[in-house]
Amino acid sequence: MRFYQWCVVYLCAEKRPLDWAARKRIALGSARALVYLHEQCDPKIIHGDVKAANILLDDQGEAVVADFGLAKFLDHSVSHVTTAVRGTIGYIAPESLSGQISAKTDVFSYGILLLELILGQTEHGFRRMSGQNLLSWVRPPTSMFVLTYHSYIQGTFIHPCLFMLLVGD
Repeated sequence: MRFYQWCVVYLCAEKRPLDWAARKRIALGSARALVYLHEQCDPKIIHGDVKAANILLDDQGEAVVADFGLAKFLDHSVSHVTTAVRGTIGYIAPESLSGQISAKTDVFSYGILLLELILGQTEHGFRRMSGQNLLSWVRPPTSMFVLTYHSYIQGTFIHPCLFMLLVGD
């Protein structure tokens, strides 16, 4: 079986963008993997570096979480662990900057991954293009949802997959 980095093939190489079904499959597959690591593994596993480059696709296009080099193992009775700041800039949760990592820090990084899937752009690519990071772009008063909703109402909506993710199928 072969694995490849979807972000390199589709986001970084300016190839044909992923269709909505593929993006949704990557989002759901990645979410299932994180639930497995956080809830079903014993001890639970905190990945520590969830990002597009660490989500591989198999030959069937199913997401596989990879690169456990920063992973931490925690007993289910422990909510977090204090460690050196680790991860990739742009994906690091604010609480991680104080050295505390938990399942919540992986979920924060997963949120950045979702934004990348929606925009069809890596966090670093978006930062280069717009001069701001993804997280600051989605915060009010110019939140992504408000801009998306108003453009949809006005008939100028250009990202239907984004609206589908925000309001459901």
